Amino acid sequence: MITTKNIIAIYKLANPSEIKHGLTWYVNANTDCMKIANKLELPLHIVIGVVSALSPNNKWERNIINAQDLCTAFMNGQDMDSIKVSTYHKMKQKAWHILETMPSYEETITILNGKKIVSFFRNISGDETDITIDGHARNIYYNDRQGLTTPNTNIKKNEYLDIQKAYLRASKKLGVKAYELQAITWVTWRRIHGIT
Repeated sequence: MITTKNIIAIYKLANPSEIKHGLTWYVNANTDCMKIANKLELPLHIVIGVVSALSPNNKWERNIINAQDLCTAFMNGQDMDSIKVSTYHKMKQKAWHILETMPSYEETITILNGKKIVSFFRNISGDETDITIDGHARNIYYNDRQGLTTPNTNIKKNEYLDIQKAYLRASKKLGVKAYELQAITWVTWRRIHGIT
């Protein structure tokens, strides 16, 4: 399939450091969340849930800082509005709701309730069965660079599943895990297109 070929083509453009970075991206993200969880004595899945809720249109470096700030504010008895985040207010409310209710792992997934952020939550948690499909993954799949804030990168439910299947097929051909392939191509795509 052409779309699987598009994913493989981007993977083949990855340099050794991008491959290394992609292979360890989710493990490193888990470690970043673990540091916050240990520091604030919060369950790891709660911190990952907060990070995932705050992730839409938020750069990773800012995402993890936002999550730490929001978790710290909660633990210090501050108000949700005492902290600014770099994502939508609705997502901030979702993150705060996770902190307020301290749900189980499965209940956290129910609160997140968005295909991409649930996949992201699972991948950071170490679950390899799901694949995070964001706007970059969609662009790679179609080999079509669209701005992430345009309606063109809104991914429909069936389309999301089709893209996941394409990453899975490509990962089997390349001998890497599908969520690692997603991370490798994400890093590579950003370098190719000068996305910071």
